[in-house]
Amino acid sequence: MFNSDFYPTPSKVIETMLYGYDLNNKVIWEPSAGKGDIVDYLLLQGAKQVIACEKNADLRKILSGKCKLIADDCLQVQSHQVSHIDFIVMNPPFSADEKHIIHAFEIAPAGCTIIALCNLSTVENPTYNNRKKLIQLIDGFGSYENLGACFSDSERSTKIEIALVKLVKPANEDAANDEFSGFFMEDEVEQSGSAGIMPYNMVRDLVNRYVQAIKIFDSQLEAGILMNDITTGYFSSGIAFECTQQGKKVKRNEFKKDLQKSGWLFIFEKLNMQKYATRGLKEDINKFVEKQEKVSFTMRNIYKMIEIVIGTQSSRMDKAMLEVFDKLTQHYDENRYNVEGWKTNKHYLMGEKFILPGMCYQDQRWDKGKSKISTNFGSYFELVDDLLKALCHLTGDNYDHFISLNHFIRYEYKIMENGKYISAEYNHATADDKIKKLKAVGRNVKIQAFEPVYGQWFDWAYFEVKAYKKGTMHFKFKDRELWGKFNQHIAKLKGYPLYETVKNTAKNKAA
Repeated sequence: MFNSDFYPTPSKVIETMLYGYDLNNKVIWEPSAGKGDIVDYLLLQGAKQVIACEKNADLRKILSGKCKLIADDCLQVQSHQVSHIDFIVMNPPFSADEKHIIHAFEIAPAGCTIIALCNLSTVENPTYNNRKKLIQLIDGFGSYENLGACFSDSERSTKIEIALVKLVKPANEDAANDEFSGFFMEDEVEQSGSAGIMPYNMVRDLVNRYVQAIKIFDSQLEAGILMNDITTGYFSSGIAFECTQQGKKVKRNEFKKDLQKSGWLFIFEKLNMQKYATRGLKEDINKFVEKQEKVSFTMRNIYKMIEIVIGTQSSRMDKAMLEVFDKLTQHYDENRYNVEGWKTNKHYLMGEKFILPGMCYQDQRWDKGKSKISTNFGSYFELVDDLLKALCHLTGDNYDHFISLNHFIRYEYKIMENGKYISAEYNHATADDKIKKLKAVGRNVKIQAFEPVYGQWFDWAYFEVKAYKKGTMHFKFKDRELWGKFNQHIAKLKGYPLYETVKNTAKNKAA
């Protein structure tokens, strides 16, 4: 039924997985929810909210009436989408169980508990790098136990022995000092007047639309209650008014939170604030909206949030640089993290040349032609984007003058100004429209159709980049001075001196 990886979780197994955990009033993510057996159990145990993913369209229809779906493929979910959760409970496809568990752990918020089933051989026969990495996670942050062939008499049976993996993401020492903690708790009268850092009318219009949407929701709810009062005891038509999403009734608080999240995305887009929006900031905003349920979405709060985001840019970029550095330096040769590594990468500094895995899909690796790069968008593209923002912060360059690596590769029509790419568009019509607007204000711009291909170096931002069909991308700093500046800044943040290189060995020997 459905696909070869579809194995509904038996109720006895779910009880074993969750024995001893208090799920009441908790927010829980089920990354591969199937038809919702685990979801049903979580809701019966008093979960405040269950969010889920499921790739199969027919199964998604079943799930849509039970919980909120945040994506089809859980491997495409990013950390800011789940930064507010307490638990991850999962029965991932056994064909890629280690990959799913590792991804869940990597994007889980600090303090989150991950409870997962997997094939026992995944943890007892660590032949592959991903399996070795999972074993390391278990050794460092949890445990596993053999449940035996617990699916042998289930709805869809198998004699495969199953392991139960339990992990706890280490709590963040700064959890009590979230970037937005203590703000936005006062509901002041909104100021009328100044343009500030965002056009006043735009903010006012956004807030008014938010307020009107909530009022419409409330009037719909009142109409439904009134309809029920009038018809109860006299009619049995079943007519009702309600707000739904994907066939599931939407609660008022969830409706408000979804509006606020989309409102913040709108603000960041209109303000061109992507230069500030590191992965960490997206996580903080999502967590803030999810946890601070009494916070009003007012003009004062919006301006205050923007002030905080801009005012804390330096510390946030330091945090982003450290995260980028730690992630990149894991991939050195013979690393202890059981992840893919290369001699090009260093473990004590970011190499002038470095390699990242999983940047491209591998399904074209046997095609020997110079075909267009097919990007595998995920956490490493986020990492590269954060690196670009950090380097812009170091150099003083404007991030808005660069194109994200993913868009640079995927969008064929590049707009150039003074020999530099300033944007990329998906089709020629959109690019042509942008060219006309820029030329109208005196900009010297032109369109260039260019698509990077596998096996050839291309220039992007501060790097030369080459993609390979096995999934990796190679990066080379174009400016050696900037490479040194980045590593010096990391050394300062980490509190250790960098090794000094000997520039002229022959001269030193002669001396």
